[in-house]
Amino acid sequence: MARTKHLDFDEGADSSRFVTALARGLDVLACFHVDEKWLTNAEIASRTGLPKPTVVRMAYTLCVLGYMRQSHESGKYALGDSVAALGITMVSNLKLRRIARPYMQDLANRYDISVSLGIRNGLSVLYVENCRSGAPLSLGLDLGARIPIAETAMGHALLAVMEPRERERLLAEICKDEGEQRWPQVLQTINAGCAHWRARGFTVVVRDWQTDIVGVGAAIRQPDGRVIAFNAGGSASKFPRELLEQEVGPQLARMVKGLESFVRSDEA
Repeated sequence: MARTKHLDFDEGADSSRFVTALARGLDVLACFHVDEKWLTNAEIASRTGLPKPTVVRMAYTLCVLGYMRQSHESGKYALGDSVAALGITMVSNLKLRRIARPYMQDLANRYDISVSLGIRNGLSVLYVENCRSGAPLSLGLDLGARIPIAETAMGHALLAVMEPRERERLLAEICKDEGEQRWPQVLQTINAGCAHWRARGFTVVVRDWQTDIVGVGAAIRQPDGRVIAFNAGGSASKFPRELLEQEVGPQLARMVKGLESFVRSDEA
């Protein structure tokens, strides 16, 4: 049987194999945010950095293929059903998500906290599972929500377990996005988070991404290189740092450590 040839992605967008038109089309699809249905050509152009004529051509093509649709009344664009079909297929095939859910719900109930599972999406972590307690103060982020890698416990955990070359590429992208002035402080925070993970098995962020949100994070790197990140987060007034450090963080780390056995035995 012929062996499958694995591609080397180190060249990134500089490779002759990189299809720029496809990348632009995917950028258009990725610019939609949760709880945001319709965007104009101008809004898409602003978010993607693409010229408006290019956006018009991309949007037309994506509408023909069912990945976007256009309102006859306003002329604005929304994501189409074909995108939903792709997302459902991907999430359904994420075996670890199904295995982890009861453990996540148990942790959520124990501390009245929100526990989530996510994967990388550009410079963000995309929520693909979320468990909450019945408490009214549970963090209100749903499936499809995206949180920044650079400023969150979940993002720092993801960075901590990534393969070194992939981590360096992602850090370079974050640096470019943050700008030279902010980058030293952002990098210092990321490095502190990764060091905390090496020492304790989890990361902690207190009042960084949003002023009233705190959280702990941990992550698993699967045999295929994909990183699955977990977090437990809530209101800063309810979860002081001592509680995160002494109870919630260690509990999350133990949960994730236990889930690693499933990953090692069967690629999720």
